[in-house]
Formats: sequence, structure tokens, C-alpha cells
Amino acid sequence: MMSRFRLPGSGPVFAALLAALPVTPRAWAELTPALALGSESEAGNFPLVRNHAAAGICVDGNDFKVVHIAADCLAADVAAVTGVKPAITGSAALPKDLVLIGTIGTSPSIDKLIQDGKLDVRDVKGKWESCVIKTVTNPLPGVHSALVIAGSDRRGAAYGVFELSEAIGVSPWVWWADVAPSHRDALLIRGGEHILAPPSVKYRGIFINDEDWSFQPWAAKTFEPETNDVGPRTYAKVCELLLRLKANFLWPAMHGCTKPFNSFPENKIVADDYAIVMGSSHAEPMLRNNVGEWDAAARGPWDWEKNRDGILKYWEERLQENGKYENVYTIGMRGIHDSPMPGGGTTADKVARLQQVLGDQRAMLARDINPNVDQVPQIFVPYKEVLTLYQHGLQVPGDVTLVWPDDNHGYIRELSTPLEQKRPGGAGVYYHVSYWGAPNDYLWLCTTPPALIWEEMRKAYDNGARTAWILNVGGLKKSAIDMEFFLRMAWDIDSWNQNAQAVYLKDWALRNFGNEHAADIAAILGDYFLLNYPAKPEHLLQAQFTGNYHEKENRLSQFNHLVRMTNTIYDAMPPEKKDAFYECVVYPVRCSALMNERWLSGTPGEAQKAYDQIQAETKYYNEQLAGGKWNNMMSANPRNQPVFQPPAAAPGTPAITDTESAPTGQGNPGYISMPAASAVRKTDAPGAAWTKIFGLGRTGQALTLLPTTTTSLGNAELDYNFFAPTTGTAAVMVYCIPTHSLYPGLQLRYSAAVDGEAPQIVNIDTAEFSKPWGINVLRAAAIGTTSHTLAAGSHTLKLRPLDPGVVFDEVVIDLGGLKPTQLGPPWTVSEISASSH
Repeated sequence: MMSRFRLPGSGPVFAALLAALPVTPRAWAELTPALALGSESEAGNFPLVRNHAAAGICVDGNDFKVVHIAADCLAADVAAVTGVKPAITGSAALPKDLVLIGTIGTSPSIDKLIQDGKLDVRDVKGKWESCVIKTVTNPLPGVHSALVIAGSDRRGAAYGVFELSEAIGVSPWVWWADVAPSHRDALLIRGGEHILAPPSVKYRGIFINDEDWSFQPWAAKTFEPETNDVGPRTYAKVCELLLRLKANFLWPAMHGCTKPFNSFPENKIVADDYAIVMGSSHAEPMLRNNVGEWDAAARGPWDWEKNRDGILKYWEERLQENGKYENVYTIGMRGIHDSPMPGGGTTADKVARLQQVLGDQRAMLARDINPNVDQVPQIFVPYKEVLTLYQHGLQVPGDVTLVWPDDNHGYIRELSTPLEQKRPGGAGVYYHVSYWGAPNDYLWLCTTPPALIWEEMRKAYDNGARTAWILNVGGLKKSAIDMEFFLRMAWDIDSWNQNAQAVYLKDWALRNFGNEHAADIAAILGDYFLLNYPAKPEHLLQAQFTGNYHEKENRLSQFNHLVRMTNTIYDAMPPEKKDAFYECVVYPVRCSALMNERWLSGTPGEAQKAYDQIQAETKYYNEQLAGGKWNNMMSANPRNQPVFQPPAAAPGTPAITDTESAPTGQGNPGYISMPAASAVRKTDAPGAAWTKIFGLGRTGQALTLLPTTTTSLGNAELDYNFFAPTTGTAAVMVYCIPTHSLYPGLQLRYSAAVDGEAPQIVNIDTAEFSKPWGINVLRAAAIGTTSHTLAAGSHTLKLRPLDPGVVFDEVVIDLGGLKPTQLGPPWTVSEISASSH
């Protein structure tokens, strides 16, 4: 028998799921075993720091600026760990122990080692963003030993340097999240060779967006008051973070509150110094920021039909200014700011207009950037209404990368068809973990489970999206956990499997906060994502919580448990780690719990107290945390949405009924409820297997067939045994992750049948911005329902996926007694075989 428990309930749910996995915390350095810390007893180790002395760092003077920047960062990182700062030198007067950093073909010192046969670079030479790190004895005259970091290109060299920084215990978030490294007296790097192979995805980066309530006021008022905006000093810090995370691509902040990126001439120079490839958002073709740069009074209307020459001149100005730098050019045209392209007409008229735009842009790129225009990196983003135009015949040149958007809530709208996957330009994804828009914003806290990112991005990669991944991170800082996971997947997709969330959260906690609390921190974060997934804090005003099944009380109890665990660890955290732990864990856990208390507590006094505490936490974050470093970064009411208002000023709390279900022990409660993963039999498809994705869905163990490239699903099936106490009609409700069909020509269907009856087919796909879609994304579930006539006795429910990409989460069978609920009823004792998973 399967024991009865409710998810979420009043205990550490994620910890229980975690305990069932063969996953243990690892030293972060074990992710790069050849580049790890050694001991004095091991022969061949390189003495980065020993006996209070540091090896020197050498970069040839004519190497790329980013290599010098990385070397400076390494020296500071070593000093942060040991208190001893290495000296940085050129190729003259070299010390006996040396970290030698350079780019193959640009660094004479590196090239001399290759020529002399002391450094083999055949595995990396000529490859994209690759690197070899190797200990070499007697590499140069007067040098006893060297740790050589040789990049295939300028970013490859920089990534190698930051790989070393991470191996010695410096988090990529050392500055952006105040993660203080643990002290070490010595740093001995284990001898050997370590290869950084080319990344899985060519362009990997972020979009800083909706910055009005965080990133922009912090930069303008706190970090960079000399510009009163987001300027070169801020972008230097952003670019350093991207390098530390092995990213290479940036869409800059572009709202009206922020001066355009190119209004500060130094910004593009900073990006080039850090070797960051610049682009622009889906609404900003040709590196332009339309909100801040298009002056209608001087340039005329933003209307292709009325002002084609003026718009072309505007774009060409930017190409002539920025064309010598490394860019990825967004082509196409939309309105000034995230709105449809002006001009009106029929869909055919719009397609013809946009077709002309693409042709003129390509001609301009050929004229100003490279006559071989197919060698110019270009992307086309079929976002919102543009996807409709693409689906109605718009022809995008084959060398242009198709960057497929999600529906703004984490579910990719469409991917390349098998024919499109053959295009030389390939494909990519534009993905959100923060959003302003329908059906409701989520700009405050980061609540997208890494498990969902894994499921969607693995699906995208398998279906050919391997050229460009861009993540909308909102104001950047609050999205730290998701941002790092997304970029690490993009760097090495195959290092993450269906247990990625468990592995990542445990490793992340271990690296940033040490071994003592790593498992507990991972459990806290896992429950945090699990609880917030079906009802984000920003969406609680729309949630339909009831008094049934104690779901309100259970939810508040679970959040209170998380807060108690978090507070206990926070109190025990060493002083130097407290700021980082508050930023990354304490603030989001406390505030999401308080937001639920504010809306679900049921009494005005408790609601007001919770609201006041959110304000106090936010005030501390801004004014006292890290000595005021992050003042103006955190807002407790982005866009002043009603959900953030004080109880007296906000709309009435969601209706919560006082009815309560009967106890559900061994007596049947009028329904049967179980996780989809508890199927008593699973039949795989030809070429695809049933896979339980850890941390995904309301259950934390959603089930799907992988890989999704297998479109012929054969007899793939899930079987569930259950008992009906009386004869009657039953409704089978199948909770699925609200994904979308993979590409045109496919749907998102499953069939349900009880015993030997004819299967009933359900399509759970929805059109973006439709009412069903809005309901699904707010509750994080697409619920399909079928009706069945049952005789009293034992039965078997058979679920079959009919299209790839269907992700089953939970199964509820209403026998006539199911009560309304936001989260679904508790799981029941049912006739489930002891062999259930």
C-alpha cells in the first residue's frame, strides 16, 4: 500500500523526495576533477599559494584586453581566499612559479610552448571558446613550473581563468551576491591537464529587462550616481559576472527609465573589453533602442509605409558606429516598445511588409558589415504577433537563427520542425524567469523551478535549438539561482539529467555556503520552488484557495516550516556568509511566506502584520544589507500591482470557503488522487522512455517520455489501479505541466480509458493569451477531464500520450465527492500496487 500524504503538506516535502534519490553533495571542484585543489603530500601539484607566497601571473602585453581583465580578477580572487595577492607581470623578469595565461596565436609565450612541444593544443585550437589548462615543468627560462591557461580564442582564455577562480573556492556571485570565499592558507592545484571543450550552445546570455523597480534605480542612485543611470561601471560588473558564468551574450536594459546603451559611448567599449557579444531585444532591430533613440519629432513616424528611408538611415547609423565590434544582429521590426509593427492591413499585407524589412536589413548588413551576409550573426525572434506572421508565410533566410520564445511564463511556444532543423542558421530560445504582462506579472521573486528550465531547455536542445539561448532575468540580481542554472545548461547540456534540480541546488548550496548546511539549504530551496510553482506570490490575488482539505492551513504550515529552517541556518551562518544567505535564501523564503500569510491568513490583523513585515524585510535589504550596497535594488511592490497593496487599500482577499472535507484515512473520501509517477505499470515508447523529472510540477516528480524527438509513441502507456466503492459516473482529471505542442503539425494530446472502454482523447494545448492559457499558467497546470461510467469494484485507468511533450503530473478521479481546491486534493490510500514508484 502507498501511504497517504499531501503535497504540499506540513513537512519538508523536498527533503523527503531528495532522500529517495541517489544524489549526494559534492565538492564543487569535483565538477572539474583535473582542475582541483591538491595537498602537500601529492607530487606534481602547482603552488598557487604556499608559505604565504603567491605564484606570479603573466599575460603578454599584446594579448586581448579581456585576458588582462581576467588575470586581474584572478589576482583579486586569490587574495580574497588567502590574503596573499599575486603579482601580475609581462614576459620579462618571470618568477619561478607562474600562472601563464594567453590566447593561442596572440600570446608569444603560449605559442613558444606549443612550438617547443611543451603544450599540446590540438584538442582546442581553432575551436569556439575552448581552453587547455595544464601544469608544465620548466616552461620558460628561469621558470620552474607553470600553470598554463591557453585559450582557443579570447573568451576561451578568460573562461579558463575563471575556471581556476571557481576551483579555489570563489563563487561567480562573489560580488553580485556577496558570497565570501572560505579562507585557505595554501592553494595547491592538482597537476595534470584539463580541457574546456566548446560549449553546447554558441551564444549564451541574458536580457536585463523591466529594470524600473530594481536594476535601474540601484545603478542610478547607488552604484553609479556619476551617470545617474546604467552606465559603463555597471555594465563592467555585469560583463564580469557573465564571464564568470561562461556566458557571452547580452541584451542591455532598454526601458524608458534607462538611457539607451549606446548613449554612453563607453558602454560598447566595456562590452568589447570583456569580450561580450552585444545584441538587442526582439523589439529592437539592428542594435537600436527605440524607446530612447527614436525621436519622432526629428525623424518622423515609426511607420515603414510612411517613413522607410528614415528608418533605414536610423539603422545604418548604428551599424556604422558599432559594426567593428562583435555583435549578433536582431532583424525584423515591431512597434516602438513591445507592440505590433505599425501599418495595419491584412495578415498578408503585414507579411509582405516584414519581408521587405528583412530584405533591406540584409542588404544593409552586406554593405556595412560583411559582403558575405550569411557570415554575419543574425537572429529572428518570432515573438507574440510576429509568430503569426511567420506561420503565414514569412520567409526568413536560412542562415538566420530562429530564436523561439516561450509564452513569457516558462513554456516554449514552438520549436523548429524537422525541416527547419536543417537550416544552417539553426535555432535558439528566448526564455523568461521574470515578466511584466498577461495574465499577470511576476517581477518580484524568482520562483521558476530549475526542473522546469531543464525540461523545457532540454526539449529545445534536442529539437535543434543550439545556437542562441537568451534569458530574460528582469533586474538580474533576484534571478541569480535560475540564471546560473540556465547558463550552466547552455555551457554543458549533457552534464544535467532529469535529477538536475536536486544536483544543482545541493552543489550550489555547498559551493556558496559550505558542507554543514548544504543539504538543508537545498531542501529549503526545493520546497520554496515546489510551493510557489502552483501559486506564485505575485499571483495570489487570482488564486482560488478554499478551506477544503486544509489546503490553506497546510500551505501556511509548510511555509512556516521553511521559515523556521531558514532562520535556524541564518542564525548559525558565519558573519561573512550572512549577507549572501539573506540575499539568496532568507529574503525570498520569508517574503513568499509572508505574502501567503497576508492573503491566506483570513484575519485583517494577521494580514496587516505580514504586510508590514514584508516592508521591513525590504527596507533591511535596501538600507542595511552589505552596508547599503544594494540600496534601491529591491522593491516590495513592482508596478504597484493590487496584490502588493496594504490590506486596507487592496481589493478584498480571495474568497475562502469554510467547508472542510471529512477525514480521509481508510474510508473512501469521494475521490482518488495520486501522483502520475505512481503508475503501477509503465510501457515505454520505441526510442523514448518514461522519465521522472525531479522537482517538476505540483508533485515534484512529473513524468514524461524522453527524448521528445521520438514522435512515434507506439503503445506507450501508464496504468493505474483503483477501486470504486459504488456504481456511478466518475470524472478523471489529469493534471499536466502546461507546455505547448512541439511544432506545427503536432498537438499535445493524451487518451484516457478505464478497463476495456474506447479511449477518450484530450488536447491540452492552449493558444497564448486565450482564457484557458491564462488559467493554466497561473495555476501551473493544464487539467484534462474525461467522464467514465464505473461499476463498483476494481478498475485500471490507462493513460497514453499521443504526442511528444506531454508531461503528466497528477491524476485525480472524482467519484462524486471532490470539493473545490486550488492545489488539488490530498493523495489517498488506494488500490495501488506495492511496486508503485
